[in-house]
Amino acid sequence: MKIIILGPTGSGKGTQSNFICKLLKLRHIETGKIFRKEAKKNKFIKKLLNEGKLIPDNITIKIVNKLIKKDNFILDGFPRTLKQAKALKFGPDLVLFLKVDKKHIIRRLLLRKRFDDNRRNIEERYRIYLKKTFPVVNYYKKMKVLKTIDGNLSIKEVWKEIKEILKD
Repeated sequence: MKIIILGPTGSGKGTQSNFICKLLKLRHIETGKIFRKEAKKNKFIKKLLNEGKLIPDNITIKIVNKLIKKDNFILDGFPRTLKQAKALKFGPDLVLFLKVDKKHIIRRLLLRKRFDDNRRNIEERYRIYLKKTFPVVNYYKKMKVLKTIDGNLSIKEVWKEIKEILKD
């Protein structure tokens, strides 16, 4: 199974991806984690993360396509642009979209205390999400593989909705 999970930073993609991976025995490919690790040795990537910006498509596409060698994975944090979605070497079986209000995103991110989570970066990432990532949601909706989940709910309630979708 090839699953993509979409949503703004702080929507719970990582948490729900972990649950899905355990349930379905999938590999978790998390681009945010990959880039945070890379930022420790790459000043350019660190600068982009510190500014709340996206890593350029060409770098991201190259890394993700290299990691995808077989089925049975969930992509968390990718694709973030239409160019990335169209450059994937596969069509997903399912795309989960965690729809979360901006006020919930801000509250969640300020509580998690990660090095790149400050109010300015959170606002910038949300602005970029609306401009560049949200069109990806519509792209997958047209492909009829998108399922929308109310990400404002509790972790447990979101997981319950996802499990219902996975049963189908």
